[in-house]
Amino acid sequence: MTRSLFISVHDFRSLRKASIHFIAAEMARRGPTAFLSIGLSTLSLRRGDTRASLADRANQVETVDGVECYLWRMKWHPFNMRRAALAPVERGLFWLYRQMLPAIARRWIRRADTVFIESGMAPIFISDVRKLNPSARIIYLMSDDLEVVGCADTIKNDFVRNFDMIDTVRMPSRYLLERLPHARSAVFAPHGIDRGIAEKTYPDPYAPGRTSCVSIGSMLFDPGFFQIAARIRPDIDFHIIGAGHAADGLDAPNIIIHPEMAFERTLSYLQHASFGVAPYRDANTPRYLLDTSLKLRQFALFGIPAVCPDFALNDTPGRHGYRPGDAQSIGRAIDAALRSSDVIGLEAHSWPEIVQRILTPEAYPDTRV
Repeated sequence: MTRSLFISVHDFRSLRKASIHFIAAEMARRGPTAFLSIGLSTLSLRRGDTRASLADRANQVETVDGVECYLWRMKWHPFNMRRAALAPVERGLFWLYRQMLPAIARRWIRRADTVFIESGMAPIFISDVRKLNPSARIIYLMSDDLEVVGCADTIKNDFVRNFDMIDTVRMPSRYLLERLPHARSAVFAPHGIDRGIAEKTYPDPYAPGRTSCVSIGSMLFDPGFFQIAARIRPDIDFHIIGAGHAADGLDAPNIIIHPEMAFERTLSYLQHASFGVAPYRDANTPRYLLDTSLKLRQFALFGIPAVCPDFALNDTPGRHGYRPGDAQSIGRAIDAALRSSDVIGLEAHSWPEIVQRILTPEAYPDTRV
């Protein structure tokens, strides 16, 4: 039996699901599991924190699906000050934040056999975990490059300084290797998939007689795609789920904006869509996104074509590319997706298999980098 702790800016109870949710759910099947969600504050709520619906359940332990959850909320939290002159202030605020770590979090760290720390803000606690529990195994879940997601220099510097305290670095893409100080502790374990979700039949949520497509999530969301696509294809309904403030200002009769919804509810929209849209904005998008985009994987799981920027094609069957901002190429990509006869499949292990590879990479030669 393994006692696990997850530290992340995600919350296990959130409607939106990322890879860490599936990993935590699997660890809960293997032993006592806790999930510490950090970085919630009055400031983050004003900026549109995706955990806003959980704010009134903060600072208390709640057990959901076998996972003990604690959402740490304060009036403030440290953030990227983006000015060299303010670097000492930034470092001081991060230091103070660490000193204020709740007692329940310290207890969870001390009892854990394995502590999963996800990329983002959580790496500031690497040294604290090692100090509070020298024997714990620290697994770094490298969901993103800290530079790409705009982390503060304090976080990036702490990550490099404390990197050798990490026992295992899980990378869902080999492209992430170039962002590590070294590769000695790195293992490759791509995102898993639950094939059972695509084998069920869900009710059709779309208007009868209309061609409909769907976009899910807010990461690197480019509203410009929909401004163009809705205008040139009034015969198509464009459903946007969970884009948050990124979709503000989109207004057309055939653009239907949905608030964030439970992962299970999105499955109907995926199963019955004519195609999916991954509207990533062109922001020097990193190569690892080609491997880690959950929305593109979900489109493939349900066998529907994907419309995405050229840089996300990756020679993958079923993906149809466009140049962001270019109406002609957007029109061509949509036409190609609607005409597509590609057999779309997804080669992926189940989440239990992926977790086993993370925990015992020595048993799986394909985890080597």
